[in-house]
Amino acid sequence: MGQTVMEKKADAAGTTAATEWRPVNSGQTSPAEGLNAAQYVLKQLAEWGVERIYGVIGDATLYVLDEMAKQNRIRYVPCRHEEAAALMASAEAKLTGKLAVCMATSGPGIVNLMNGLADAAADKVPVMAITGQVDTAKMGTRTKQYIDQQRLMGGITAATELLAHPDALPETLQRLLTEAVTAGTVAHLSVPRDLWRMTVKGVTAGYPAHLHQSMQVPNDPVEKAAALLRQASRPLLYLGRGIASAAPEARELAELASAAVVTTLPARPLFPNDHPLYAGGLGQAGSEAASVLMAEADLLLLLGATWWPDDYAPADVRGTVVQVDAAREQLGMGHPLHHGIVGDLREVLPRLIAALRQGQGGAGTMAAPPDRAPWAERIAREAKAWKAAITEEAAKDGSPVPPQRVMKAVSDAAPEGAVLCVDTGDHTLWFDRIFQAKPGQRVLVSGRWRTLGFALPAAVAASLAEPERRVLAIAGDGGAVQTLMEFQTAVELELPLVLLIIDNGAYAMERNRMEGAALIPLGSAIRNPDFAGVAEACGGKGYRVQTAAELEEALLQSLQARGPSLIQVRTAPDRVPHTKL
Repeated sequence: MGQTVMEKKADAAGTTAATEWRPVNSGQTSPAEGLNAAQYVLKQLAEWGVERIYGVIGDATLYVLDEMAKQNRIRYVPCRHEEAAALMASAEAKLTGKLAVCMATSGPGIVNLMNGLADAAADKVPVMAITGQVDTAKMGTRTKQYIDQQRLMGGITAATELLAHPDALPETLQRLLTEAVTAGTVAHLSVPRDLWRMTVKGVTAGYPAHLHQSMQVPNDPVEKAAALLRQASRPLLYLGRGIASAAPEARELAELASAAVVTTLPARPLFPNDHPLYAGGLGQAGSEAASVLMAEADLLLLLGATWWPDDYAPADVRGTVVQVDAAREQLGMGHPLHHGIVGDLREVLPRLIAALRQGQGGAGTMAAPPDRAPWAERIAREAKAWKAAITEEAAKDGSPVPPQRVMKAVSDAAPEGAVLCVDTGDHTLWFDRIFQAKPGQRVLVSGRWRTLGFALPAAVAASLAEPERRVLAIAGDGGAVQTLMEFQTAVELELPLVLLIIDNGAYAMERNRMEGAALIPLGSAIRNPDFAGVAEACGGKGYRVQTAAELEEALLQSLQARGPSLIQVRTAPDRVPHTKL
């Protein structure tokens, strides 16, 4: 309990008045920096490492925009639409692993943010959304652009708060930031317009390093996983986006264990695609080899992967399933689990490798038994057959260009270290089927939310966050129109990104599924604008191509340009294998 002091007061007659108790620190002045709420928010974000805020101007954020213009620690990125601003923040967080921030005004502004924030929430990346709200005196009334923002955001954010008084800002903002970065999630703060200019009682606090101190995993779970892997005759590693920080260790483990390797789409560049142990991706867009080998494996080791498509993963898992993930709630989600390890892969994998080596007397390769030579031959046979099939598909030619040939051209043209931002649609499947990643590349997608319009905003964010990389966005004609005007944003920011639009005149994935089920594909046809003309009208470079040779030349020129380029390629209506409703 806190200490108190007793004060006795004497009345005029000298008698003792009633005793008063109060805390020893009562009346002391709390430290303050004299900042108003807008200044405080910006300073706090900067001290947490935030470099950009993506947003669209509006009445309820004018004061904070004014303060942003007076400082140079955080850059404001003015977008054409709030959805794109939130998608940019989501993409930046996916690429860097760091907190990203977006901002919008009240009413329509916050509503427009929601689709992009849902993408961040679904893929579990740290994003902070800050929105203006109507004046406190107008809260709960029928004033323009008022909505209960906390009810609105409740289904998307892990935490959402309304700032009711400027003195609550230090604790509230710190808690929301902590929630976002530690849980990898979306947090939201509403600030009434009149509070932005009020003085805050409190001081900003920098990012506390302990938030990302990794917890030490006990030896027993790692030793058990090593023992299970050591005993397996047909091991398989299934790698997801979470392996990004430990990709070299994943390769070492695969080679040590002679394990087949399967990846999710975002993890494609994290393991050499030409490696003899690599069997491709999992799912409709993945490889048949991946599904076959997963069904035959007697041990499945999931590393940073949560994608488990029922139609392509084993329906009856015969092997032992071991999973390692930093998020304990991901373990066993949607699939069987026999042994789970909660931990940072950067810390767990070296220990797992060491335990394997120690168990075989320090040898550099797995000892027999078990004899993994038959399994290695099986992997090589399935992978070779798969690669031969997609090589044949990618060699198709014609005008309009077959989508397989388009993805082959992208695969050949994209340099090492490039960031490829892939939208949602039929082209996503072709990309995952044909594309062969090069070292250092990254693939950004709308993983679980799968929204249209992701690619271009993601490319803008990637170009800003990591300007030394080449950035290529790939979008279908249905997705491109959702956020097309962010090409103007790219022009104004002078970003050397490339937007490739697959022009097949349809929502092809939906059309193909409907036709395959003998449904009338109402609403699937698209009458497209002249995308290349739009790019040129925005001040960028536009290309219209109808052959593979024209596409290859346009990609070459675009990837060397200093500003943004758009390539519109007429594409044949080929149907992805295994398409069904």
